[in-house]
Amino acid sequence: TTQGSAATIVAVLDTGVRYDHPDLAGKLLPGYDMVSDAAISNDLEGRDDNAEDPGDYVTAAEAGRAPFTDCEASPSSWHGTQVSGIAGAATHNATGMAGAGWNVRVLPVRVLGKCFGYTSDIAAAIRWAAGLPVPGVPANNNPARVINLSLGSDGACSADERDAIAAANAAGAVVVAA
Repeated sequence: TTQGSAATIVAVLDTGVRYDHPDLAGKLLPGYDMVSDAAISNDLEGRDDNAEDPGDYVTAAEAGRAPFTDCEASPSSWHGTQVSGIAGAATHNATGMAGAGWNVRVLPVRVLGKCFGYTSDIAAAIRWAAGLPVPGVPANNNPARVINLSLGSDGACSADERDAIAAANAAGAVVVAA
């Protein structure tokens, strides 16, 4: 049993993170927003160095219309912040919960926008999180030892995702997926 180490970086590939969450103070590294489609990004930008979670809600007016054809109206889940807390929330601070790795650092990588994300963005994020180059994206100076994808999907991983996972493994990262 271990409480983790500050030398261990856990990348959380999800909706992004709320940098202002008190249970994550001092735990978060500069992440990256890999959501390439401004229409689903909810921050009206493509890929950039801001992994802040702007919310993944879908309004009633958006639901059922392109690009949200298969989406229902829903509030924001803040799922990336929740998963980041499970991985490395501060302990003994009377706030929220204790993370599984008390001392690990968390690298937030935003791959999901409003309602969904693209496998191409997820594959690129796996590579980036492991410290591997991604065209058009600055190098990750904090490669993760553990890459967490609490993402649900139907079917098997795409060939691009399988290749990204194999490359991350070869770079020394463990990939954990839902």
